[in-house]
Amino acid sequence: MAMKQLPEIIFIDGVLHTLYTMPLLPWLREPDNTVEFDQRAPDCERGYIGKWKIENDTLWLDGLYAWRDGEYTGLIDLFGTREKVPADWFSGPLIVEPASSEILDGAMPRVKILVVKTGRIVEIEEDPATPKH
Repeated sequence: MAMKQLPEIIFIDGVLHTLYTMPLLPWLREPDNTVEFDQRAPDCERGYIGKWKIENDTLWLDGLYAWRDGEYTGLIDLFGTREKVPADWFSGPLIVEPASSEILDGAMPRVKILVVKTGRIVEIEEDPATPKH
C-alpha cells in the first residue's frame, strides 16, 4: 500500500498553496545531473521538498530542503546560489490546491492548473473534474 506523500509548496501572490507537481524532476533527469537525494521519511520518497513561488508570471525555485549522503543539501549545492532560481527547465502543468483561506466553509477545494512553458505561466485554469460549490 502506497503512503500519501508530502507535497511541495508554492507561494502565489504571497499566499502559501500546496503543489501536487514536481517541477524539479525534469532538471534532475537531465543527463548532466547525477543528483540523488536520501529518502529520510517514508512519506517523502523523492527525498526533497521544493519551495516554489510565482513572481511576475515566472516560476521560481525559492528553497530546497533535502539530504544527500547524510548532509543537508540546498540551492547552493545544486545551483551555486542561495537566491531563488528561475525554473526555465520546466514546461507542463502545475497542479495547485487553493490556500485554506480561499476555501469556503463546507466547500470542496477547486484545484487550479497553471500551465507553464519554459518557466513562464502561460495559462491558469480550474480543474474541470473538481466539482463547483
